[in-house]
Amino acid sequence: PRNFCGCPGLTLAMRRVLSSVPQRVVAVGRQVSRFEEALVSGGDDRSALGEQLTNKYNVSPWPLGPSALFRGSCTCNPPTQRAYEAAEKVWEAGASYGTLMAGIRRRLAAAFELEDGTGVVLCPSGSDAEYLPVAVAQALAPGSPIGNVVTQHKEIGAGSAPAAGLEYFSRLTPLGSSEVEPNSKVVPDVDVRRFVVPARDDHGRRANPHHDDHEYSDFDGVLLVHTVVGGKTGLRDEVYYGDDGNKNGKVLPVVDACQGRFTNEELKGWLEKKAMVLVTGSKFYRGPPFSGAVFVPKLLMDELTSKQPPSMLKHLSEFLCREDLPESLGSWRAELPSKNENFGLALRWEAALAEIEASVPYSATIAEAWARDVSNLVDQHFSETCSLFEANRCIVSLRLRPDAESPFFDAKDLRTIYDWMALDMSDAIPSLKDDDEHRLAAKQPGAIGQPVEVSKTTGVLRLALGVDSFDHFANNPADALTHDYQLLLKLNLLAKHFRTLKKLNNKGF
Repeated sequence: PRNFCGCPGLTLAMRRVLSSVPQRVVAVGRQVSRFEEALVSGGDDRSALGEQLTNKYNVSPWPLGPSALFRGSCTCNPPTQRAYEAAEKVWEAGASYGTLMAGIRRRLAAAFELEDGTGVVLCPSGSDAEYLPVAVAQALAPGSPIGNVVTQHKEIGAGSAPAAGLEYFSRLTPLGSSEVEPNSKVVPDVDVRRFVVPARDDHGRRANPHHDDHEYSDFDGVLLVHTVVGGKTGLRDEVYYGDDGNKNGKVLPVVDACQGRFTNEELKGWLEKKAMVLVTGSKFYRGPPFSGAVFVPKLLMDELTSKQPPSMLKHLSEFLCREDLPESLGSWRAELPSKNENFGLALRWEAALAEIEASVPYSATIAEAWARDVSNLVDQHFSETCSLFEANRCIVSLRLRPDAESPFFDAKDLRTIYDWMALDMSDAIPSLKDDDEHRLAAKQPGAIGQPVEVSKTTGVLRLALGVDSFDHFANNPADALTHDYQLLLKLNLLAKHFRTLKKLNNKGF
């Protein structure tokens, strides 16, 4: 096994975060292995482990126990057993970083049936991936003003908008040696005008991200325009290629497919129209957090290989390694330090690929059938406390309330319920009999999607399939739906008893 203490992927700042692990072991009765430390290295403060050896999303770097129920792939994944074992095997083999990353690019190209010549750039997360389209724009039109249109704001990762403006979004960087100030400039000498378009209006209705009167309509320069095809609640927008089909080259389309809920045929269509596509291995594909990639269409790659590398690239050394870029971008590679290696990122992609390569091909038909069946469960059994907000492919968004006469909870209260879902709540909820299905549901740990604020007064919690539960539903829908029923039953109990539980929680139950 590799000597982890010398792994350049573990930054000094992250070492400080992990240095207190031995003092936390007692809290969970388990020690973090060197492999698991490697798995969370090379990330940012979202990867850091807290006192219970979980990150900010209540996720540990090892698989859930056999009794836990998981419908949280829209937020953050613990690795599946298959993914964990695949990454651990790679860790023990000790291959070089360059060999690992070249293999990951080849396997991604095969799994997603990418056209020969498509560029695959690997990134520490979907947020970090946002720096790459700006670099492409600068390389294609050096000296031109750059605009960057970020859509579905508040239903994409919180780091996406800062990164799209070339700002830091975390106090820790994947490869940096010290902490940084969030929202300060990563690239001080490149000015990007950022346009942020919300996912919804104040009443929760979905917004049109590409109508003519947006302030970016008259931007004079290279304009990166994002389209999100599956945000936090699964909203899918029509891909924008420019008013003239992008023939004049002023618009560079970017498809944010980081949730991973798309078909290879959809992906092929985006790339054929010169859209860069952002993906991750850590949402639908159930790899551990965080791992990202940018697919650069062949037509753009052909242009980039004849251009000088962008001047901003040297400022991305806290995020990228030479071997994260395809060999065809040799001049780009030369702008990055030769010593940079991010073994944590390599392990996370190896884990994700184990699931990507073994899974049933994504099907919108199967996803919609599951969403319809879960919606029926809500209507038939839990309508007093649960209300369907939206069902978008394999993400179901729910509003919760204590009873039919009460208002729905806001996102702050839903965050409390989200945290309780991961706990054994059977002793905290009053009047539950030992053999009652309600007690069994309250006892069972369940991981779901964290709250999303969809209006000023309303939030939603989400159930979302990942590749493993997608396979489960595709092969045995009745059995898979028993897991959804158990999660809905626990949500129902927590909502119904919320006021009592909150008083107990304030006393430290």
